[in-house]
Amino acid sequence: MVKAVLGLFLAILALSGCAAAKKPSPIDSGNSSSGVSSAAQAEPPGESAASLPESEPELKKEPLPEPEEFGGVHPYLGELTAVIAEELLSPEMSEFEKSKAAFDYMLLHTDIGEPVLSDLWRIHGGREEAIPFLEQRALSPLRFGIGMCEDYAAALTLLLREMGLQALYVPGLTYSAEGHLVDHAWTMVQIDGIWYHLDSQLEDSISRHGMIRYKYFLRGDATLSSSHRWGQNLIDSGLLREEQNEEIREDFPAPACPQDYPAPEPLPLPESPAQDPRALRREAAMEIAAWEKEHGALPPMKLDSVPPVFGLEGYGPADEG
Repeated sequence: MVKAVLGLFLAILALSGCAAAKKPSPIDSGNSSSGVSSAAQAEPPGESAASLPESEPELKKEPLPEPEEFGGVHPYLGELTAVIAEELLSPEMSEFEKSKAAFDYMLLHTDIGEPVLSDLWRIHGGREEAIPFLEQRALSPLRFGIGMCEDYAAALTLLLREMGLQALYVPGLTYSAEGHLVDHAWTMVQIDGIWYHLDSQLEDSISRHGMIRYKYFLRGDATLSSSHRWGQNLIDSGLLREEQNEEIREDFPAPACPQDYPAPEPLPLPESPAQDPRALRREAAMEIAAWEKEHGALPPMKLDSVPPVFGLEGYGPADEG
């Protein structure tokens, strides 16, 4: 769910990019001495998995398909995106209509806030190695409806792909409310053979007064470059270290987006309550605790949650990005 009005405070935080203060620490799933899962460790003092209520969520008993059946995506993430895509898709939808449906879904069902970075995928057809960054960061918006810019971008990328479109995760910079360049992430999608930018988290942050205005939906390079830096134009700016530039060259080469797509009519946002991050963390911890009670503690695992290019330290002023 998404709030109809994010509020000035959240809007300023969101427009400050993905601030270092809001970025998660590197997560080690489990503990070598206690075997407690990372989701349980994230709970406030006195609310560990061991002290959670006895009521346990019903767990999915049947085995999930192999990753290959979801295009190589982990089965749990594949199942989440498949369910959402099935809800959004209808026969004869154009590529534009698919992209708009996915973009709208993110704004209507996601709140800006700390992601619930958990081990849930590990108890739903888990594997011995960590899932890739894109899948790890997509989990919180897809399952819990909350996340920061990296999470929005990752979730929208996977959802667009599930709906049959080509989509890319884009790390880069944007301007904070204070006017500084800070690290950020968004999505690119190909519509009728042409690439466009979609910045769902930044769109969410400006969707006040109960309206989605599509300022950051299907934009071309010329339009987006007034507020964003990415790909070769970020390399050419000289703002990054050479190792960061090389990572962009190798892992995030951006295709040209030669034009804007005509913006849709503004869409009213229905009023709905904000997510409760504390309750969501407890929900994740309870689900893992229930699984561990039956199967034993999950072994330690370092999750792949650190943003590419900018890492945990981010870019820009320490309190902004």
